[in-house]
Amino acid sequence: MKWQDQPAGICAKIVAFIVLCTFVAFSLWIFFGPSVAHAEGLIERPQAPQSVAGQCAKNIPVRKGEVVSPVVLSPRGMASCSGVLVPLSDYADLLATEKWAEAVAAQYAVDTRALEMDLEWYKKKLKEESEPLPFLERPGTQRWFGRLETLVTVGVVAVGLSAAYQYGSGGFK
Repeated sequence: MKWQDQPAGICAKIVAFIVLCTFVAFSLWIFFGPSVAHAEGLIERPQAPQSVAGQCAKNIPVRKGEVVSPVVLSPRGMASCSGVLVPLSDYADLLATEKWAEAVAAQYAVDTRALEMDLEWYKKKLKEESEPLPFLERPGTQRWFGRLETLVTVGVVAVGLSAAYQYGSGGFK
């Protein structure tokens, strides 16, 4: 019998499992590494900047064809505060981007938790596979119990047949 035909032992199976897990993890890291967020956490959102001297106290709408709000204009017709007039589509895009960023952060938290659960499952599985089998569940112990069981069965059958032959043929008369 060649060594390739023999069944693998528990150590070989554990080593094969570890090598396979390492290969899969490394492949996933190579494939998804640059695009997957790492477990360090999200990049912190920048703090709101300090108020600028002379800025407008609130958002003031400016509509096409209408007079500019008196809050912005002084009695002489000059600007009474500083601000930026942003086109509505750009402002809507900024609001949509903010909502999208919040959704990505929420999805990241869900994905991270799922990956942590997978990692814990693999650690538990590795621990279970690494622990030695109890004595009575080992293949060698099971083989010896099978051999002893066979010997006892053959012995009982042989004694029974011998006794039946002796009583049937009148050997004890």
